[in-house]
Amino acid sequence: LSPRSLSPRFHIHTHTHTHMLFWVHPAHTAPFRAWNDLDCHCFGACRDRINRNLRSVFAAAATLYDYKVALDRKPESLPEIHQRVADRWYNVCRDNAGLYIKIGQSVSAMNHVLPPQFTSMFAQLQDQAPSSPLKDIEPIFQEDFGRPVSEIFSEFDSVAVASASIAQVHRAKLKDGTVVAVKVQKPDIRHQVPWDLACYRLLVYLFEKSFDLPLYWTCDDVCENISREVDFREERKNTERAKKELEGAVPNVYVPKLHPELCTKRVMVMEWIDGVKLSDQKKIQEMGFSVSTVVTTMLSAFSHQIFLTGNVHCDPHPGNVLVRKDPNNPSKHQVVVLDHGLYVFESNEFRREYAKLWKAMVLLDTEELKRICTSWGFKDHELFASIQLLKPFHSSHRSVINHKTTRKDVLQLQLDAKARVRDMLSQTHLIPRELIILARCMNILRANNKQFGAPVNRVAVMARYAARGAALDEGVSEFRGMKRYKAIMSGFVVSMHIWLIGVVFHASQAWKKVNFYFGNKNALGFEESLEKQVKETLEHKLGFRVSTGSLG
Repeated sequence: LSPRSLSPRFHIHTHTHTHMLFWVHPAHTAPFRAWNDLDCHCFGACRDRINRNLRSVFAAAATLYDYKVALDRKPESLPEIHQRVADRWYNVCRDNAGLYIKIGQSVSAMNHVLPPQFTSMFAQLQDQAPSSPLKDIEPIFQEDFGRPVSEIFSEFDSVAVASASIAQVHRAKLKDGTVVAVKVQKPDIRHQVPWDLACYRLLVYLFEKSFDLPLYWTCDDVCENISREVDFREERKNTERAKKELEGAVPNVYVPKLHPELCTKRVMVMEWIDGVKLSDQKKIQEMGFSVSTVVTTMLSAFSHQIFLTGNVHCDPHPGNVLVRKDPNNPSKHQVVVLDHGLYVFESNEFRREYAKLWKAMVLLDTEELKRICTSWGFKDHELFASIQLLKPFHSSHRSVINHKTTRKDVLQLQLDAKARVRDMLSQTHLIPRELIILARCMNILRANNKQFGAPVNRVAVMARYAARGAALDEGVSEFRGMKRYKAIMSGFVVSMHIWLIGVVFHASQAWKKVNFYFGNKNALGFEESLEKQVKETLEHKLGFRVSTGSLG
């Protein structure tokens, strides 16, 4: 017996485990149908959200058991426990999808901190953000615009050209024939996010109490940024601001134009850009452009935001950075920056201090470095500088202790890591909240450069912008007499230090090419050498045994 074979007087109300048949007067059929739709949509969605959270809670409980009980019983099994926990949370992210995919993708990019078991496992999530079918996203247009897709666009490709964790992009044509990119939020994301963030807060709180580590202090900023990211009205503001601040200020950089009248909380319409991803080295070279020139432009754009404007795009992965020929001058390249959802807005004070921090690191100004680190609650200024530069920093010019260690020594370092991290984060109330999301941006920029074999001296490019940021706030143009002379000399010294960094960079790259020519394909280039030394620094200082994979 099927619903279609029943007379209009009957209505089937279906639950998960029961099928009940009611006789209903024809006049009352509509309310029952409405209740059935409400049950399927509201209660079904609610059940799905509860299941998502239960998966996370059960995974958290099992993780607590592994690290609090199983590890104490058998300390030498730490690698196996890491693998078991990584497998468990990978499955949770894959099954829950949505925001969990985004979190998992972020985890895969933290190979300078997390054990290799985590980064290698979560790297599989990079291509696991399936798109929703057109029939599921059509109601969004009806709700936001009050009219169907066919009345807004003359053409609309039913298959998404790109899909991420919270949104997908379709190619379409406006009624006047203009080709546009339509970014639309995936169904149920707006309902899932509050539940997911509440679960995230609970899990972080439980882990903080269980492991006695300061973790919860990051929650407010993480949740606030994610909430802003799912509101496309915020992304519209960020896009318009970036277009004003980047175009013209940084050569060969472009931000797509928006169609503001077609932008809502869940839909964004912008000009269509034909370009190739930053990661596609072969196609970039086929267009006749130097990879090093393109990467330099990319680093300059984000350095300009970090040190000069203070409005920073914090998701610069290769899918969000396209390369094309300049429409006005095809012989020149153009770097197109997309997806302005995740931003950090630096206060003037933080931007000024961060520029001074980089300047102090370049000049090896230990006193200034200590001053800034102390004001931010970090006791070990050399470790903090190494993390910010993503290269080893030693004010004494000495290399990292690199003595041979036994397996027992390594295990003990890892087991002592908690106390070391707790000591480093003992004054979280002083830590600038901008650093939480900014660290993600810095790490992705490093990874973007490294994936090409580090053709660009990343540290030197960013240091130049930091020096400009520091000079801007010191008001060099207003100085007179001795003050102006000192400021000019300071700028000269910074330039000399950057030049020396460049010499080391080019020597390192040349050494790698010589070794490669003679058959030694394992020789390390500049970025690889820095990464290896940062790994050793973290292992020595904190006890982390980390991976040096290419995802960065």
